[in-house]
Formats: sequence, C-alpha cells, structure tokens
Amino acid sequence: MAYSDILKLKKVEVKNEEKVFIKNLIVGNDIFAMDLFDHLYKKDSTSVKLLTEEEVTEDNFKVMGPSLVRGENNISVLRDLGIIEEANPLSSCFYKDSKFHDFGSRTKPMPLLWGEESYIDEHIKVRPTDLLPSLNSEGLLDRIRENSYSLRIKEIYRTTPEELIDQAHWKVYLTNGLIIECENLYWGESPAIFLDLFKDKKTLSTEFIEFCESTKTPCSLYVHLDLEEKITDDEKTYFFPLSFTHEWGHFIGEIGETESEGYAQTAKFVTFIDKEESTEEDISKKINLLKKNLAKNFDAFDVNKSKERVILRDYSYSPEIDDSKITQESLNEDHLIFFSFNAPLRQSAVKNETFVDSWMSSKFLARGLAVQSKIK
Repeated sequence: MAYSDILKLKKVEVKNEEKVFIKNLIVGNDIFAMDLFDHLYKKDSTSVKLLTEEEVTEDNFKVMGPSLVRGENNISVLRDLGIIEEANPLSSCFYKDSKFHDFGSRTKPMPLLWGEESYIDEHIKVRPTDLLPSLNSEGLLDRIRENSYSLRIKEIYRTTPEELIDQAHWKVYLTNGLIIECENLYWGESPAIFLDLFKDKKTLSTEFIEFCESTKTPCSLYVHLDLEEKITDDEKTYFFPLSFTHEWGHFIGEIGETESEGYAQTAKFVTFIDKEESTEEDISKKINLLKKNLAKNFDAFDVNKSKERVILRDYSYSPEIDDSKITQESLNEDHLIFFSFNAPLRQSAVKNETFVDSWMSSKFLARGLAVQSKIK
C-alpha cells in the first residue's frame, strides 16, 4: 500500500510567495466546516475561504470511524435540538477467546487505552444530512473546492489591523509561502494544534494555554473498507484488540450502511496511535490485523472484494472537554472562533442564550452540533 497520502510531511509543495486578505478563513475538513462555509458563503460569497491539508473530496469530508453519538447525554442533545424524537440505541462488544462478548459480562476485555472507553456507550445511527441539512445543498462541495486552499499551515501570528476596510487580525503562513491575512479565523481542528502553530504564546493567557493543552490527543488512524457483499446484519460497535499479550489498544468500528455507490456495506474502524512512534510498517501491520479479524469472524468477508481507504489524522475527537473549568474571559481571543468536535461550548455562546445542562458534558457529534448552533 502507498502511504504518500497518509504521511503528510512527504507532500511536495510549489513555493508561491504571495499575500492575500480574506475576511473569514475556515480551517477544517469535516461536516461542520462544510456547514459553516455554506452559512458564511450565503451571507457574502466573496468573504470566505476554507483551508485544509486534505484534498477537497466527498470522502475526505465524511464523518469517519464508528458512530459518534454515544450515551444518553449526547442523544439528549439531539433531542434538544429537534433532530431526533425517538432513539433505539445499539450496543458494543469486544473480541476475546475466539468470540464476541458484551461489556459488563464475566469475560473482561483487554485494557482500554486513551479514548476507547467512550465507545463502550450505546450509540445511535444518524445521517450527517439529518444533522446539518446544508450538506444537501446542490453544488456545495464544488463551491468549497472553488474557494479553498489544500495546503499546510506553517505558523500563525496575531496582527493589528492597518486598513479601515480589510481588518486583518490574524496572519496564517502556509508552507508553500502563501500568507493569508484574515479578520475572523474559524478553527475547526484541535485547539492543541492551534497552540502549536501560534508563535506569540507569551501574549496568550495562562487559562487559554491550559485549555488548548488539555485538548491534546493521540493521532487517529482510520480504516474504511467498502464491501461488495454484505457480511453482517449486526450494527454493534466491535472492539478488536491489537494484541492479546500486550496493552496496545483496539481497532474500534462498525459494519453497516454504505454511502459508496456500487457497494453493499462499509466497515468503518479507528485506532489511536502515537505518530512519532509509528512507522509505515507498523501501520501496515495494524491494517492487515484488522482484515484478518474481519475474515476470521465474518464468513462473507473477502479482502479482494473490498475498496480500502486509510487516513492518518494529526488529532482525535476528544472525549473529555470540561466546560465547567472554562471561563469566557480565558477564551477571549478577538476574532478567533473554535468550532467542531473539540471546541469549547463556553466560547461559542456569543448569543445570550442559556445552555441545556446536558450540553456541558457532551462530546463528539453532539458537542459539534451544540457549538455550531451557537456560532451561526
């Protein structure tokens, strides 16, 4: 397998020393970035651009990995937002001693590592277009493609506006030499990554730095397999251990409905890794182990009748963001708006509205939706 699209540092870029101004710059590559782009584009089509390291394709902007509405608190957020009325939660199971076991049974799973425990919670299946109707907008992906940069960020600086009309509050330096000045910076990746890229840390409050550092996570290795034949009717979340003798964590995922034309199902799995300690060979071995587990447990699975998609992301969706420890003042960075899965709800409350109690402990898709509802 070629990993040129996974290991981003190998990407070759043409140097292009240029400076541009954009009123609203969105940094992100998920459904929330798409929805926010649509919202701002409808207000003023000339005022918004999207910046992502990924190529702007339908696959790269899909929700990845297993279901991300998990646990009663998060299901209730969708009820509060009027997205669902009834829910039929699905359970999780783990593989051990050559068969699957329910969590809470006599058999104990291999030790769960960072982030894995959240996927024990019951989950519900929700279509992204039900969460964000804007995703159904005809030609949305084409509009994003025409108004985007598929480039990597080198560093970020705060700046003082010098123009009356083009109010530049941020400078974003890209690795190809382009400098983007913007009035509003909408940050949809991990706040920890923003902190790493921001070069004037002494100008930030201690509380702001502590919040960003608290969102630091391992990398996510996603493996999606489009299957030509249906292999199961069970929509449980499966935990496959990477080792039965070492505490190496699990591949976690589900097998179910596909969005890929011409295929019967899609298997969506994720595992969390330290990129600095993982080589291409390590990643390849883990992917092959997942395929072996699928072949061992699902008779209809045929690796030769599947289409594989693998991507390594620099961060993961954080299962723990404690908004009760965040004050509005600690996040008061002018013209910087966090959004998406790892954003704080406190900063997003730019409207004078009261949060529903369950929102403050929300995670994953429910948090992203709650944040999005407050900044639009």
